[in-house]
Amino acid sequence: MTMYISTNLYKPQQLQEIFTLVDKVAVPVGIEIFPEWQSEDFCTAIKKYRDAFRQYPITLHGPYYGTEHSKPEGTKEFAQATAYFAKTLELSQSLHAGHIVFHHNNCPVDAAHKQEMIAISTENLLKLRHSAAAFGARIVVENAGVLARKNMLFDQDEFIEMAGNIEEKILLDIGHAYANGWDIKYVMEKLADRITAYHVHNNDGHEDKHDRIFNGKFKFANFIDWYKTYTPNADIVVEYGQQCAQDIDGIAADVSYISQNIK
Repeated sequence: MTMYISTNLYKPQQLQEIFTLVDKVAVPVGIEIFPEWQSEDFCTAIKKYRDAFRQYPITLHGPYYGTEHSKPEGTKEFAQATAYFAKTLELSQSLHAGHIVFHHNNCPVDAAHKQEMIAISTENLLKLRHSAAAFGARIVVENAGVLARKNMLFDQDEFIEMAGNIEEKILLDIGHAYANGWDIKYVMEKLADRITAYHVHNNDGHEDKHDRIFNGKFKFANFIDWYKTYTPNADIVVEYGQQCAQDIDGIAADVSYISQNIK
């Protein structure tokens, strides 16, 4: 089990601030890089600090901005998503990343086209699976989207079924699950042998706020208990939003709390 902190905290031009944060934490942690290939600032920063990132365990989020995996081959969206993921695969190989997170979709879901979106994104995942193998990369699939943004492609039971039918392991995002009203304990129990990692953050049960673990309505202590019962070896990625970036002491305290209580 390894703990990571996501660079989702920072704007691309602030990327180097992650090193100050991880060095502040009292326990060993890695870094999950949130790639923003649409940003020249990010591209410049990742080149400048590549050697610094190599000093830490690394995982990668898949590209998000300007990336849509539910669009078919031949579309400009497919071409851009493929190009951004290719850059991510190269970065994964360079940094020996533990995994790359995949979202089936990021755009809103039209109910009339939902099954088509699932079919296309599943096909695109298969293509990326073959590409990842060539780079020695490992893709993990996240429960993406929230009802408030109208971009939840899989509901709870559909996600569980999908997870049992793919080769990839699962990264369960606790914040997304809570905002969507999922029974998190049930999902963890059903997917205990499939979950390899978590994104942890909190919210008000509606908006995807990516707040600190005790700043929201979800009782995070319950997650700790369920984690120890069902997935005691899974990695944990602290994935806070930019509104938390300056609270270095608070983030460090959260990481220490998790580390001390999951044992």
